[in-house]
Amino acid sequence: MEQVLFQRSFTLSYATLADVRATLANKATSLGIDNKVLQQLQLVCSEYCANLLDHAPETATKVCLELGRQASVDCPTALNWVFQITDNGSPWNELCQALDDAILPDAEVEIVEHGMGLALIKACLLNYDYHIGASQNRLSFQLPIDNHTTHSKHVLIVDDSPSQLKLLAHFLEKDYQLSVFSDANQAMAWLEHNHCDLVLTDLHMPGMSGIAFRDEVKQHADHATLPFVFISGDHLTHSVQLAGASAIDDYLTKPIRRSHLINVIGRVLARHTHLSQQFRRQLEQQINITLPRSIHNEQHSRWHIEISQDNTNSGDFVIRHTRRNRNEWLVIGDHMGHGSIAKANGAMWLGYLNGLLEHEQLSLTDVSLRLNQQLYRSQSCHLLCLTLIELEPSGIVKIINAGMPALLLCQPTQSQVVCSGQGLLGLFEHTEFSVWQQQLTPTDSLHCFSDGVHEGKWHDTQLRMLSQAATTQHHQTLWQHQANYSNDDRTLVSIHYRGKT
Repeated sequence: MEQVLFQRSFTLSYATLADVRATLANKATSLGIDNKVLQQLQLVCSEYCANLLDHAPETATKVCLELGRQASVDCPTALNWVFQITDNGSPWNELCQALDDAILPDAEVEIVEHGMGLALIKACLLNYDYHIGASQNRLSFQLPIDNHTTHSKHVLIVDDSPSQLKLLAHFLEKDYQLSVFSDANQAMAWLEHNHCDLVLTDLHMPGMSGIAFRDEVKQHADHATLPFVFISGDHLTHSVQLAGASAIDDYLTKPIRRSHLINVIGRVLARHTHLSQQFRRQLEQQINITLPRSIHNEQHSRWHIEISQDNTNSGDFVIRHTRRNRNEWLVIGDHMGHGSIAKANGAMWLGYLNGLLEHEQLSLTDVSLRLNQQLYRSQSCHLLCLTLIELEPSGIVKIINAGMPALLLCQPTQSQVVCSGQGLLGLFEHTEFSVWQQQLTPTDSLHCFSDGVHEGKWHDTQLRMLSQAATTQHHQTLWQHQANYSNDDRTLVSIHYRGKT
């Protein structure tokens, strides 16, 4: 994989199948996986592992689950979301043919955990591949996730009248994603784990009124600014005044015409979007003022480091720190997101990261472990990709890559992708980190970048051109690569060892 975002190993047994499913469920929201894809992942993992336990010639003892982005075979510059299950069992040649021969159900079936075997696995898989190796086997398949799709707005409808719910859903289903509830308490439970763009609710409902429902929703930080449109069957002045005093966004009386409903919802969403944009601009101005601007003097350093960034609406950040032992540290981070949210998260963690780097006794692994634990305890819903780099005066570079794209090592003989890394920090309380280490020479250069600089697989011709170019030209060549085609945040850090001077 070009970029690993999730990685977890399990001891293979029937008892751990429930742990596998629970782990996927717990991390799905953080990874941006919807319920339908989650169910498919849980099913495939359960059925595949059960087949390993029941039918493999020599039963595997461990399985490793990975989620990341991998270059498409048809278009190497495009990345697909891919899920992999790797086991350490014996080669299982029969599985390839068994998957190909599996008969799919003629009718649509409800996803269940067991009982339909390879046929149901095949029904869930998109562009799957089963690879047999000397010491491990790997089942990989593409997930139906498209980060570039523009989704319609999501409206939550709450009304105790079944006929009214059906009518409202009929009016809106062509223009909006819908979640529909007849009980405010059920809608409240749904909002605990989900998001929407607008709430359309009846004013008078048994148990919890529309106003009480709105007040409870506003207590949650994630929904504090959620716009509400109320519906009522009465035209009483008291009801209208009550709605107005509650600072609602709009109010509709029954009977409702579709054209009027569409106009009201469109107007409320447009107004809310405008206010949100104004708030983001003001917040970003304040964040830009408070972000530190580092100045580095490289006169006595054995390392030449070039940093290029597109700072507009960027969630990327770079921290540079030199310790008393003359080891230089770099932290390249990418808060996955855009605008004020990405910037605010980046600003929030800068202080904590700088504090960790000030502790001279902490190693690369120590810093990663502490940061991982802090991120896990914060229960942040935003994903943080991070590469930590330690540069020694002798030319040795040590790296831990957690979710960033694989690095690029350019040498006169060849240029190659290195340090593909592991999953994101903060997903699990306890994580083992592997340190990639390399001795660099003055003719080498090492490059770390966010996915806005390059996505997909590097072509052999591109790698050969970099090897043939002068080391001093590598950074600018990479920075111009796909510069006119990316709308994502862009950060490139290039490292060149000057040698002993």
